[in-house]
Amino acid sequence: MALTGVQKTVLVCVASIALVVGAVVNKVTRPAPLDRNALQQAGVYLFDSPRALPEVSLRSAADQPWGLDDLNGQWDLLFFGYTFCPDICPTTLAELRQLMQKLPEDTQGQLQVTLVSVDPNRDTPEQLASYLEFFNAGFAGATGDSDQLATLAKALSVAYIEPDTSSENYLVDHSGQVVIVDPQGRYVGFIRPPLNTDQLALWLPRIMAQE
Repeated sequence: MALTGVQKTVLVCVASIALVVGAVVNKVTRPAPLDRNALQQAGVYLFDSPRALPEVSLRSAADQPWGLDDLNGQWDLLFFGYTFCPDICPTTLAELRQLMQKLPEDTQGQLQVTLVSVDPNRDTPEQLASYLEFFNAGFAGATGDSDQLATLAKALSVAYIEPDTSSENYLVDHSGQVVIVDPQGRYVGFIRPPLNTDQLALWLPRIMAQE
């Protein structure tokens, strides 16, 4: 049956209203763009485009193979350090534990913190596991051959100096940023120390929702 002029007008109006309502709903429900300046004030630096990571072959704190596949399926915060570190490492891991406690439960479930040890000479999987248990936060750990560690660290712009292991109580110089990896296993940014856990607890869920 042919539509009358009035019916056509009504249909056009209804369609127009539906389009307007849809646009408004989409605008309201879509996350607002991240303020890069505000993020940097909180110590968070995000790249314009995610960066692919190389395949590496490390060992986990559970003494299992650890590689790029372990960074897929969830967000990851990677911190390069070592268990015999006297200051930066325990402080950063304690801050990361505080951060996890401040995040909403659903965000916590999508986020894994991993300590990547740059001291494979002393940090066996057993040593890593024992050390991480102290923080009681479900943190993961990984370490491995020097060349594999160097490959991953270079890809993540993490600097450290291989130590002279002839001294019993040697130290390892390393940078202190926390690396952000997305669920596709891509390097998307980093967090500069010291960690502002209150600000990070506000921003991380938004970052995870945007990417």
